[in-house]
Amino acid sequence: MMRKVGLWSVAVLSALVVGIITVALSFPFLTMNDPCGAKVAVVEGWIDPGYMPDVRDMLTEGAYDTIYITGTPRNFSYTLRIGDTVVVELQRPLSGDLLVNACGALNAGLVVLDDHGVILTDSVFGPCIDRRARIERPTTRLFFAPTHTGVPDPKWELLFLLYAKVDGINLHALQRSVRIHRSSGKVEPGTPSYADAMAGALVELGVLATRIHRLPTVMLGESRTWANAQRFAEEAKARSIHRVDVISFGIHARRSRLAYSEACGNGVVVGIRNVGDPELRPGQWWRSPMGWLKVLRELVGVPASYLVGTVQ
Repeated sequence: MMRKVGLWSVAVLSALVVGIITVALSFPFLTMNDPCGAKVAVVEGWIDPGYMPDVRDMLTEGAYDTIYITGTPRNFSYTLRIGDTVVVELQRPLSGDLLVNACGALNAGLVVLDDHGVILTDSVFGPCIDRRARIERPTTRLFFAPTHTGVPDPKWELLFLLYAKVDGINLHALQRSVRIHRSSGKVEPGTPSYADAMAGALVELGVLATRIHRLPTVMLGESRTWANAQRFAEEAKARSIHRVDVISFGIHARRSRLAYSEACGNGVVVGIRNVGDPELRPGQWWRSPMGWLKVLRELVGVPASYLVGTVQ
């Protein structure tokens, strides 16, 4: 009996050691860089805004003629000053339960209107919390604006909208267009998707807007990467694109390449370029438990990337 227990212990310990070694050696496997010499790049829009200079430099280095940016809907998140208004044109008239999560400065407030008048007003000083209202009659537009009980400096950021939903659905998924009317009279486009947000950031960093094509998409199940890959595959087929470099982030690079290769099929050669993750540096990532968890999650996810709709 003791011998059997000893053998099981050795087997479990051996499996554990093999597993640790496998995960430890997988980092370079996951953080791959293998461009294919394409003149077309597709950038995953979910990459953190803090790394936009790195993305810009990579696009410049690759001398890409055409840049596609993919992205699923982002939260209805905007920062407003006095006199600013976010105007949402809806895809169709709707009514229902409105949920707005917002916070703001001292003496600041929020007002929300629809086609028929005011539907919500509240103070926003303090932590971001949910506020609820009812859209009683079908409306084609919603308006969000800050208020203030005093005379605020025009430069003060008064209102932060974290998200807004109608009947539990992200307002950005229901919009036809979003415009921000600034107090200066300037009208700016909103950023309903991560593709829109990244495109705006790259243009501010000097990337020519004429080279950028936005590919907003909707989520398919729980897979952001797969949804974006399928959206680009449609564009690649329509535009007869046969070579593309995908610009991804950190240890997600291999799964991104697998997703785009699977979605595009044999007619498109997919390369990969990797924006390095400073939180998971080569030779250092293993010092943190979170580093191990992130690497293990990606490693487990690679086989699933061959299955339609399972890439996340």
